[in-house]
Amino acid sequence: MKTIKTLAGEIGVTKQAIFQKMKKEPLASGLNNLTTRVGGIVYVYPEGEGMIKEQFHKMPQVFAMTHVDDDGSDAINMMYDIINTLKQQIDRKDRQLDALNLHISVKSKHIEGLNRQIEELGKALAIAQEQAKTAQNLHAGDIHREIMGMLIESQKSAKKEGFWKGIRKKDKGQNL
Repeated sequence: MKTIKTLAGEIGVTKQAIFQKMKKEPLASGLNNLTTRVGGIVYVYPEGEGMIKEQFHKMPQVFAMTHVDDDGSDAINMMYDIINTLKQQIDRKDRQLDALNLHISVKSKHIEGLNRQIEELGKALAIAQEQAKTAQNLHAGDIHREIMGMLIESQKSAKKEGFWKGIRKKDKGQNL
């Protein structure tokens, strides 16, 4: 990892120029997870370094050469430089794709795990709902038995009271 200051020195620009480029696309979204801040210093991962450097290095204009040596060696060397630059960019893009594919794989596994958790929680919820329904039915049965018991007690009490009323009436009739 390199600091923005180090990258600026390598590229030959200011830190502010790099920060300005980082605020704009494609760097704004491309550098996600490729930078980190530690103690106020921004560090850039190697994949991010290449992306930043690409924004500042323009491809040489091959066809804009005004002077070519008799043997054409300057043009050939320039072509080799261009080819090497393109190979480096392709290698960097391949590494970025590998990193993204790994990131996608990790996220996919995480999503699969979350889906399994959701499925397990759904089953647990169904069991809990069934248990709650059973508990409600049992409670309703208990309430029903309690009410029936109260009615039976009430009827017994009414019969006893009616018996004693009849006896009292007989006693009053004999006392007259």
